Amino acid sequence: MTPTLLDELLQEAQPIWHAMTEHPFLRELTTGRLTRERFDFWVQQDYLFVHAGVRFLALLIARAPDAELRSGLLEAAVAFRNELAIFEDYARTHHVSLAVAPTPVCLGYASYLLATAATGSLAEALTVLWGAEKAYYDAWATVRQTLGLAEPYARWIENWTSPQFAAWVDWLGQQLLRYASEADRAAVRAAFLATARYEYLFWDMVYHRLGWPL
Repeated sequence: MTPTLLDELLQEAQPIWHAMTEHPFLRELTTGRLTRERFDFWVQQDYLFVHAGVRFLALLIARAPDAELRSGLLEAAVAFRNELAIFEDYARTHHVSLAVAPTPVCLGYASYLLATAATGSLAEALTVLWGAEKAYYDAWATVRQTLGLAEPYARWIENWTSPQFAAWVDWLGQQLLRYASEADRAAVRAAFLATARYEYLFWDMVYHRLGWPL
């Protein structure tokens, strides 16, 4: 079978992808050695990032040229709201404040997301969205293989490894294939590599709890 654009993107980013899915944050979470401080820091920063994701979807919905794409993105916006509720429930139960400032990495990634939706091509925006969602599916799938649906992580693991989420990631990939022309390939490759690097940096940032130096 001839490799698709999606196959080519994943192959080119394979070293980054491997480093991301094997990051110490995920390995320690899987083995029960991740500290509560690191996990709570991830909760705070990813909560902010999901909020940016909602804004990204709003921009992308406004640009969607047909009902099929608009409908799928609208359903995703509802799913993102449900994701936010998972964070809010955890924060309320464990007394974690979500009223925090984004770190440089979180702010940079969120800004890249929004800038791509606002000024990039539709193919670039779909690339970033597919890349981010595929990264989370693969990362949390590695956790689920060992940990199953263990608490206190069960709702996140289920959210990002469920058959419904897998179907969403696949659908996004098909939309990218539908809208990416040959002329888009260079920009799509650059967008995917940037997304993969940001995904790795996000795990690294929360693991080391890297905030602003000043």
